[in-house]
Amino acid sequence: MNRCWGRLVLGVIVLSLSAGAALAGPRFADRGQTPPVVVRADVDRLEPDRLVIRGAHFGTTTAPTVLLAQVPLQVLSFNDNQIVVRLPIDAPAARYRLQVLAHGTSPSAVVEVVLGSATAI
Repeated sequence: MNRCWGRLVLGVIVLSLSAGAALAGPRFADRGQTPPVVVRADVDRLEPDRLVIRGAHFGTTTAPTVLLAQVPLQVLSFNDNQIVVRLPIDAPAARYRLQVLAHGTSPSAVVEVVLGSATAI
């Protein structure tokens, strides 16, 4: 009886561990998607209503989401290494937190961006 009980408990433990891993879904590294990396973000000198974001892993098929102070910006163009977004006309000169979300849910690290004159901050 004890031998059967031990095998039954061991079988339940193995089954629950393997089912838990399967139900948890693939790990981030298993999906083959690298989170986006923002290297720099600058206001375009010729078109000051545009912010040019440079980095890596932004994607090529689906437009990334760009958040400035947690507000989504309109993506004008993008490729895997650069994103151009439209800045709000009424954005006051200040330091803002910028984040890029690509591949569905993969967020970049938060980057600080300065808009407007540095003396106005």
